[in-house]
Amino acid sequence: MSKPVCVTFKCFHECFACIRMKVSVALLCCFLLTDGQTEVQDFVANGKNNQPNIWTEVRDIRDMVVELKVKLDMAMKDNAICKNCLKYFPSTEQPKVAFSADLGMRGDLGPQSTEITLTFNNIFTNIGNNYNPATGLFTAPVKGVYYFRFTACGTQIQQSLGASLHKNGQKIVSVGQWRDHNQHRYASNGAVLQLEVGDVVCVKLLPGYTIYDSPDNLSTFKITLFPQ
Repeated sequence: MSKPVCVTFKCFHECFACIRMKVSVALLCCFLLTDGQTEVQDFVANGKNNQPNIWTEVRDIRDMVVELKVKLDMAMKDNAICKNCLKYFPSTEQPKVAFSADLGMRGDLGPQSTEITLTFNNIFTNIGNNYNPATGLFTAPVKGVYYFRFTACGTQIQQSLGASLHKNGQKIVSVGQWRDHNQHRYASNGAVLQLEVGDVVCVKLLPGYTIYDSPDNLSTFKITLFPQ
């Protein structure tokens, strides 16, 4: 009978140990869950406390935008005042004016009963576009001192060569060669003129005179504005 008693006691001991282990595990799980829940609650609480106040930041941004708008309005007013003041100051940059061309025709022109404006439409240089090749008129874009030079060629032996420089309809200087036995004749002249804005200068063919041009560009007109 002793053997069954030992077996029974051993089984009881093992069962008790198993139950104790399970209880220990259960208690440990409860402890971990309780401690973990406490940490989660603390994290949530701290998160709420540390969360920035977004409305405060929005108000700060709004105030900054209002301040920048005020500064921008002031800068735009100052800019408008400066632009208005510049109207009363002359420009320090002088426009560039330079012109060079020949008549561009092939053969003789004239004689005519009245003077005609010569159109130098074979243009080499027309900086500023102040010479109109359609009308033959140069219009001064700025007050200043200008240099004008023109050359006329003639080939008709029985006809005289002649042209003149005009400012605002007034004759300034002329060139002329009367009947000559030479086939090609040349005459040049020029003038330095003080012009106002809008003054008009041109070269005219004199009444009863002729002028000649060819692909060699023999009859020319040049204009230059002196630097100031």
